[in-house]
Amino acid sequence: MANSRKSHSLNNSSATDLKLAFERALEAILARVVISSGSGIAVAYSGGLDSSVLLALLAPYCRRHQIPLFALHIHHGLSPNADAWQRHCAQQAAAADVHFAAQRVVLNAPALHGIEQAARLARYAALGVMCRANRLPLLLTAHHQTDQAETVLMQLFRGAGLPGLSGMAGLQEQAALLGGDVALGRPLLDLSRAQLEGLAQSMGLETINDESNADTRYRRNAVRHHISPVVANIFPAFGVALARSSRHMQSAQSLLDDLAAIDLPACVRAGGLDLAALARLSDLRIDNLLRFWLQQQGLRAPSTAQLSQLHTQMLLAAMDSHPIVRLDDCLLERKHGLLVIRPHTALFLLPPEPVHLQWRGEAGIEVPLWKGKLIFEQTTEPGLDPAWLRQAPLSLVSRSGSERLRLASARPSRSLKNLFQEAGIPAAERTCLPLLMAGAQLVFVAGIGTEISLPQAAPGVRLHWQTGS
Repeated sequence: MANSRKSHSLNNSSATDLKLAFERALEAILARVVISSGSGIAVAYSGGLDSSVLLALLAPYCRRHQIPLFALHIHHGLSPNADAWQRHCAQQAAAADVHFAAQRVVLNAPALHGIEQAARLARYAALGVMCRANRLPLLLTAHHQTDQAETVLMQLFRGAGLPGLSGMAGLQEQAALLGGDVALGRPLLDLSRAQLEGLAQSMGLETINDESNADTRYRRNAVRHHISPVVANIFPAFGVALARSSRHMQSAQSLLDDLAAIDLPACVRAGGLDLAALARLSDLRIDNLLRFWLQQQGLRAPSTAQLSQLHTQMLLAAMDSHPIVRLDDCLLERKHGLLVIRPHTALFLLPPEPVHLQWRGEAGIEVPLWKGKLIFEQTTEPGLDPAWLRQAPLSLVSRSGSERLRLASARPSRSLKNLFQEAGIPAAERTCLPLLMAGAQLVFVAGIGTEISLPQAAPGVRLHWQTGS
């Protein structure tokens, strides 16, 4: 588990220079983050080489400046060695006279995000909670220059724009991954992995080796083991060059943010973004302002496809329509000339396929994929013919946009859009209401009612939809 590094040795002068470079980077971060009395600094401590070097550099600095230092460890439970790693980290923190705290996490939706991303999201969320619990306004991570080069390469392969190609910032004063109220600093970004290995050896550090770092099924590992060595053979200083390019990208992105900040006051309104004012800008400035505004609202930057969808649906769709675009766990909706963000409280992933049902006379059928229950109310009055319902090939589906429903024999069929408007159901909530079909025949629309032309009987069955089950 634990190992000492025996390569990339440094002489005393080189080690001193690297420590001074670290302290300059750290002080640049501390100049922008207030560490008040009673608070302190946190370091994300995995026990690996990078975070071990960071902790070893931080501990003496914090002692000299009387700043409380906390080593925060996340137990993912993904490796059979995870318990041993946590014990190692606790022992090393105690030896360095550093406060130690650990937190176990459960990965959320690994099938949706992938294990690598799910672990990252869970790790940062837990670190943010631990920082707030211990009144720590700053978390430091051990990302270094080689990590930065890999990040820029991966973003380039994804076709990223300036925000992605900017790589990792030395300081994020409000890091969304941590919950927004904890700053995230990276004081090792100017040091390479080889330099950190040399420091680890010169300080006699014992570190753990996470076996998953060799698993090239993970994209970052594949870049690290298969692509970076090939590039380094041709361009030996490519890590330094990509880190420099990332700083150029950060400068360019900063100018774009300044432009968005100039455009924003003319477009922002209470509750949203004024689409008429937005439309007076050029297409490039519209996209730039949308990215800037959405990130200000705590959402991630939209992809090129999402920006195109926003542009087309919010600015070019008919004025009597109510377009909706999903981003992260929110809905973006056009309402009274504004682009507004609806919270995720009523949002869920719509089932991609019809949910097939068979009614056998029960009072209701739970449908977890639709987060609700279809109620079959048996009444002595006329309603749907129970015998017909029992043999009908029932399924719940989402709207396609062309459905019509006839609610009364004396009335014509009407579009669901008009019926929803008449019922006062907000456009953003309509996507969460299922349609009941019998084959290709529309039977019932949640929140609206039942098709009158279907076989009737007395006593009959009335349908209802109950949300939240």
